[in-house]
Amino acid sequence: MVINGLMNELLPYELRDALTLSTADVVRRLRARLSPTHTVVIDEAEGLAPNQLFDAARAYLASLTGTASAARRLRASRVDEAQGILVTMDHGEETVDVHDGVTYTWRLVSRDVAGNSGSFASHGSGAGQHGRRGPHGGCHRSFELSFHKKHKEQALASYLPFVVDAAKAIRDRHRDLKMHMIEYDAWTPVDLRHPSTFDTIAMDGDLKRSVMDDLERFVGRKDYYRRTGRAWKRGYLLYGPPGTGKSSLVAAMANYLKFDIYDLELTEVKSNSDLRRLLVGMSNRSILVVEDIDCSVDLPQRGHEGGERRARHSFIGGEDNEDKVTLSGLLNFVDGLWSTSGEERIIVFTTNYKERLDPALLRPGRMDMHIHMGYCTSESFRILARTTTSSKMTTPYIRRSRS
Repeated sequence: MVINGLMNELLPYELRDALTLSTADVVRRLRARLSPTHTVVIDEAEGLAPNQLFDAARAYLASLTGTASAARRLRASRVDEAQGILVTMDHGEETVDVHDGVTYTWRLVSRDVAGNSGSFASHGSGAGQHGRRGPHGGCHRSFELSFHKKHKEQALASYLPFVVDAAKAIRDRHRDLKMHMIEYDAWTPVDLRHPSTFDTIAMDGDLKRSVMDDLERFVGRKDYYRRTGRAWKRGYLLYGPPGTGKSSLVAAMANYLKFDIYDLELTEVKSNSDLRRLLVGMSNRSILVVEDIDCSVDLPQRGHEGGERRARHSFIGGEDNEDKVTLSGLLNFVDGLWSTSGEERIIVFTTNYKERLDPALLRPGRMDMHIHMGYCTSESFRILARTTTSSKMTTPYIRRSRS
């Protein structure tokens, strides 16, 4: 006790810490100081929030791991029948990647934090695989990215952003689409398995091509929207007789872009504040759908006498109540300040009667593209006949257009 007291009083804390280090720790620190290699540690979580860079690295390395990997232990998993087998490296193993002439070494390590233990260990069981085991201990995982110290700037400024972009592209190709519906004033997701695509949907060829070109132009103009100070969103109005494929076109758009669908049933929304909360709860790269907008909300024509006043107080449910969803609330939802709460979003309104909608909803910036879904033409009928014949389905009844 006397010696400890004297050490605490006379020795600086740096020297006290050095004396308490084990020989292995001293050797490790000396090796790290003298080594020409730099290491970047990417933890699985930052506090309570997941580390997005860790998830990106895991997805990217999964595309590298396989027959070309030098790792002797691999981990295979499959959580969905619709997806293939995911092969990743096991804890303690290494994978080498070369990017722009620079060699990078990835190593997956897990730190046992049970109690006060800080030792690193390779875990091959479920505890190591899934992270924390309990409130008082568990296993924290991290990736260690090593490279020559002369490439430090290139690794941080070029390679890590490349990994993030590559992981995003991989997830977009393989992720399952979701359909979100309102349940208890919040979004509830279910798997979207709609088979409709632009190859199978019965549409006029020129109209179909124009829709696809517009979608591609929209997703590729991120810099344009930022440069012009506009929200990165696009509005589509689908109108025409019932049963002409409006819902199928929405599904085809989702499958084409790999966007989730949010089905907004306005009759389930109680107020403008609830509407805003639902908007904030949407993810980026998604399609918001309001079907039969003319039947879902009371939207008086504002060109009539007193229409401007009635439009501000129009609502769902037929009762003048400030707690209801108003037209002004819907317009702000579509094109106001709250519409900037996310990026790369598409808003789709469907209706059987376009003339019943207020012109405020139809102007460019809210509904940028109006798509008429009519009855089958000879070209669209051939597409429908071909797809139904190839799938051994009975050809449905087709009503001939009077035009």
